[in-house]
Amino acid sequence: MTYQGFAAAWPSRTGEYADKLNGMPKYVVSTTLSQSDLTWDNSILIQGDVAREMSKLKQQPGGDILLAGSIRLVQTLLEHDLVDELRLMVYPIVLGCGRRLFEDGSKMTAMRLVESKPVGGGIVILRYVQAEEPIRGMSDSGGRKPV
Repeated sequence: MTYQGFAAAWPSRTGEYADKLNGMPKYVVSTTLSQSDLTWDNSILIQGDVAREMSKLKQQPGGDILLAGSIRLVQTLLEHDLVDELRLMVYPIVLGCGRRLFEDGSKMTAMRLVESKPVGGGIVILRYVQAEEPIRGMSDSGGRKPV
């Protein structure tokens, strides 16, 4: 659904940001779309072993790979150590239910906060990078150990 929303909105837009976005390669991970469904210029379908395909992409020159949407894809990439940086937007809303980015039993990945930026309305953007060493006091199971 993320692809369809972006593909409906961006191709008709102009300006520096729109021109850059429209011109760059867009890798679409989907189990329901086919390559012929991808009408936005430079859109490439990824199916099958997503972790293997994304690992190949990371090894190619050309800059950062950005991901918009898809909790399931982020979870897959985290599980296979394919995430170097997380940018999370935190909204001041407490929900009692809904989809979770970090599921019970998720593989522990040590991250280090490198930036926090308030953007208004109580919303904060947090930027984390992979930590070079495990965070002191965290066990491999993700639970807290006494320090």
